[in-house]
Amino acid sequence: MKLAHTMLRVSDPEKVIDFYKEAFEMELKREKEMETFTLYFLGHPGQTAEIELTYNHGEDDRYEKGAGFGHIAIHTPEDMSLEEAYEKAVEAGGEDYRPPEECPGDYAFVKDPEGYEVEILARSD
Repeated sequence: MKLAHTMLRVSDPEKVIDFYKEAFEMELKREKEMETFTLYFLGHPGQTAEIELTYNHGEDDRYEKGAGFGHIAIHTPEDMSLEEAYEKAVEAGGEDYRPPEECPGDYAFVKDPEGYEVEILARSD
């Protein structure tokens, strides 16, 4: 078995899609339009695990985040430092949340435009 996707409910799919594309070099792999909702699947080229963004038509307010959800984690590219990746995410519209200098390891956190936490992990290989 392998991870298929993680689903996040969003109220502004275009803004969130642009963020993940610009900040983390993901691509919109496919989109599925249903009667009352639209699904957007983002991921990295060559990888099967994806983020599924679900937009329920007419739900334009932010969703209350569940207490049980933690975060999404993304590795930095091999040619980019943690600090560079963090700055890129903030410049792409992420919230300056927990920069590398505030974290006790080789990681940092931004929040995406909907307020979901994204952990940026420095590559160790």
